[in-house]
Amino acid sequence: MSDDVSSSLLAKRQASLSRIDRIAWWLDDAFRIPVINKRVGIDGVAGLVPFAGDLVGAGLSSMLVIEALRLGAPRRVWMRMGANAGLDFVVGLVPVAGDLFDMFWKANRRNERVLRKWLEQVTEAEVRKPRWGGAVGISLGLAGAFIVTVVLWRAMFG
Repeated sequence: MSDDVSSSLLAKRQASLSRIDRIAWWLDDAFRIPVINKRVGIDGVAGLVPFAGDLVGAGLSSMLVIEALRLGAPRRVWMRMGANAGLDFVVGLVPVAGDLFDMFWKANRRNERVLRKWLEQVTEAEVRKPRWGGAVGISLGLAGAFIVTVVLWRAMFG
């Protein structure tokens, strides 16, 4: 690989890593709770609103999975990231316990580490074309989660 191509690839990876880190920080660590000295992000704060907040958090968390798809990550990478975000969403639906779980699980930081590890190890030859079909699948999954949330909300609260 020529020096120009390798330096361009390195610059793109650095930009992606920076973007991924910034997204994960905002979603999981942006605010400090003074009394317990624990950090939470937008995902944790939104999760305080029953059902809808968890759905918003899942939508925001999907940005990292979509970034993995955009970068051409293999299925094992973005599926693991989707599982982390999905677990965060499902457990987050449980009042109080879900919020505490979110404070310690930090799905977005986990996903940042999964994607960072892959990006640091992958060679240009291993990178696949962006997987927009996966992004469509994530969008359909979020739409399904929204429908289930609305149905559960109506069943519980009329």
